[in-house]
Amino acid sequence: MYIMRTVLFLVSIVFNIVGIATANEALNRCDTLPSAQMDLFTYGSPSIVTSEMNFRNLFRNFPIYVDNANEIKLLYYHYVETIKNKKQIKSYVKRNFPPYVPNWGVAGSQGGNSDIGEFSTWRFTIEQDPFQTIDEDIVSKMMREVKIGYEVWEVVFKLWDTTYHYYMFVNAKTQAIVKWGNIFGANIPQSHIDFINQKYKRDAKKHIEVVPIFHHQ
Repeated sequence: MYIMRTVLFLVSIVFNIVGIATANEALNRCDTLPSAQMDLFTYGSPSIVTSEMNFRNLFRNFPIYVDNANEIKLLYYHYVETIKNKKQIKSYVKRNFPPYVPNWGVAGSQGGNSDIGEFSTWRFTIEQDPFQTIDEDIVSKMMREVKIGYEVWEVVFKLWDTTYHYYMFVNAKTQAIVKWGNIFGANIPQSHIDFINQKYKRDAKKHIEVVPIFHHQ
């Protein structure tokens, strides 16, 4: 008999980039979540003391905790400049939406049964029509999240054999990254992170057990 132990925040739900912020807000309000929420920018660091730490964490965490990370290959990141006016904000934010980058969201589930044991999935989902028109109201809301004086960082990634350039914004005073509308900014359940960490430990233990030990005579 199948036993669903926990149900993840979004079970097989796909939403595009404009829905990421709404989903994050819903997650933060939900009282039925199985565990605390983390994100790819801060997990693994007790505190973020430099802007670059956000991106070091992203590039370290992404291939570990995102199931389909092999489909979305993070190539590199770098600092671009500091926002000086609202015109720059509009220019950078616009380039984070179609047709410059595709729409995507996240989906995941957790549970288990007596046959396959426990499982946990968390992946990025690409829209069937990834370059559909974006609501200008969403673009405007994201623009309001970015302030003059924030830093601009560029993340370059590859999807479907195409290289994309994505811009992220960091509060220069607090080193906090703007997650609203950020395609990499969706929260991950701590329970999924714990599951993956335990899996790595189990796999490492199995590897150690089967490796023969040779003694020199």
